[in-house]
Amino acid sequence: MGAFLPLATIALVLRIVSRVKFSHVGADDISIIIAYVLYVGLNIATVFATKYGLGIHIWDVDYPRTGISMQKCGFSSQVLYPASQGFTKLSILLFLARVVPSTSRWRKRIWTIAAFVVCQEMAFTITLFLQCRPTSYYWDKAMNPPGTCINQPAFYYVDASINICTDLVILSLPWFIFSSLQVPRRKKYALLAICSVGCL
Repeated sequence: MGAFLPLATIALVLRIVSRVKFSHVGADDISIIIAYVLYVGLNIATVFATKYGLGIHIWDVDYPRTGISMQKCGFSSQVLYPASQGFTKLSILLFLARVVPSTSRWRKRIWTIAAFVVCQEMAFTITLFLQCRPTSYYWDKAMNPPGTCINQPAFYYVDASINICTDLVILSLPWFIFSSLQVPRRKKYALLAICSVGCL
């Protein structure tokens, strides 16, 4: 995850510089900047969680000394993840909405998908924030009286399934949109190739 941070930073700086120089900063740019800030926070939380014991066997973690700090960092990264992911997807959709002609039938579909993504990621973020009652029970299972948590594995499976579906829909959108454009075939394939980079 952290290995992508330098690349993400370079890509973001180049994008904003080119937009300022040749065009203007739009809603899609603001969305990706917010996603980047959340992503940096997610990486910081993960690095600290690793420092406190994330990645080693739970029985080898000195829980009374570092375990609670590790769980707090893990909780922070969990809450930041869907928010960062949501703004990234929204940025792509806002970009597509900007380049698609206002008369295109795809415009309304893009906005519909964007509304779904916003609602989905907001729901996931709120659910993760409130997954345990009280919230502190997430990192302190020894508290008395004990709290309760949602069925976390089931939630993660639902979250992953819906996210994979929206990812596939968003990645396939450029193919549907640009393949119907009345432009020379060479230019059409170039556009499709550029948009396919996101599959990586």
